[in-house]
Amino acid sequence: MLISSKFNRFIHGVILSEIRRLRYLAFNEHRIAIRPFYLTDETLKQLLKRLDFDYPREKNGEPLSYTKLRETDFLSHIAFLETIMAQNGYEPKYLDELKKEKQCLTK
Repeated sequence: MLISSKFNRFIHGVILSEIRRLRYLAFNEHRIAIRPFYLTDETLKQLLKRLDFDYPREKNGEPLSYTKLRETDFLSHIAFLETIMAQNGYEPKYLDELKKEKQCLTK
């Protein structure tokens, strides 16, 4: 099943905006450090797709568009992005909200 527009809005509106808050975004295994604030949305998306080795690609090696991804591939990419943020010492705000909701449900 292809991703829904809600998933697409989530990555554009929530996750990429969280990544933009980082002063530096370092990829230790590639020895790369960037400043997300200075990149356009499209450039940031393409860079993150290319650095995710598990991200699905076309036959010519180009990363697939988010709209062509299956849900499992999309969730895997989100996990990659969350891992990168954690390695850079940043916990996204939406994870805090999920933890609070979980605590409310368990009470």
